[in-house]
Amino acid sequence: MNKTKAYIRFAFSLFLLCSCKKEVPSIVPLAALNLINVTVNLGTVKANYTNTATKGAGYQFYSQITTSVGYGANFIYGVLANTTVPLTVAPMTDTLAPAYSGTLNLVNGASYSLYLAGTLGSVDALLLRDTIVNYVDSSCGVRVINLSYNSNPIVITEPNTPTVDDFSNLGYKQISSFKTYPAGATNTSYVFQVRDAGTNAILGTYTLTSPIFHSVTLAWIGQTGGAGNNAPQIMRINNYY
Repeated sequence: MNKTKAYIRFAFSLFLLCSCKKEVPSIVPLAALNLINVTVNLGTVKANYTNTATKGAGYQFYSQITTSVGYGANFIYGVLANTTVPLTVAPMTDTLAPAYSGTLNLVNGASYSLYLAGTLGSVDALLLRDTIVNYVDSSCGVRVINLSYNSNPIVITEPNTPTVDDFSNLGYKQISSFKTYPAGATNTSYVFQVRDAGTNAILGTYTLTSPIFHSVTLAWIGQTGGAGNNAPQIMRINNYY
């Protein structure tokens, strides 16, 4: 009888031990992809991360996708990393005519920017892996990219130093490195002038509220000679979440 009781106690203790065993969490490798839509006349787009060519298992219809990215806007997606992922981007007005199709193979934990530029019928895609700096001591980071498909190279100056280039000679689809700016109580904003690199004519002006401790990208978008939404302008893209 004593052996039977001991066995029951042992079996019950083993049951409790197994019941209390913690489940090991399954960690999915992810990367951040910032989709920036500045394609002239393309309109609002949707991004589909399933295989739209074969429409096999896991296929997702565009009508099921709720997230959209308008012209002059961006959205940050979490994308499976360390594997091949199909990506198709189509305008909401005609999802049967993708503006971009490609595959991604992103590094776990990394951040990327996918710029869609150019114009309807001639979309240019630029995928970049971003190295984002963590700024301290009341500072911030700024970089500039030229995404105006028919523009001349540009330079960026400030009104109080018009002969000094903060960013120099950026042709179409060229991007600068991040530059550090003070972002304390006396540096709450900066005024940037976009100039034609050849003629030095001012093409546009933008006032940036200092993104203290953070990084931002200023994109020169639109088309030379364009009007309304398509007019040349600066778009701010936050490189933080």
